[in-house]
Amino acid sequence: MKDPNAFVRDHLNTFKGKIDTLEVSPHGFKAIRDILKDPSFNYENIKTKSTAAAGLCDWIINIVGYYDVVVQVEPKKIAVASA
Repeated sequence: MKDPNAFVRDHLNTFKGKIDTLEVSPHGFKAIRDILKDPSFNYENIKTKSTAAAGLCDWIINIVGYYDVVVQVEPKKIAVASA
């Protein structure tokens, strides 16, 4: 990767905002579910290979959890706003 800081700044740090505005396709989140079920896909295990990869693994696990919450809450926000 040529510039890891730019990757974090331009892609990872802005991804939450894309989830908040529902700009992200659910397809990618469906595709990652099988990988998340793998018991070896966790921070501690990946850290034995690479600390950078472990950080990315941790980010993936957390952003999927965040996405799940947003998807559950957004219809409720819409219902409250229309009530």
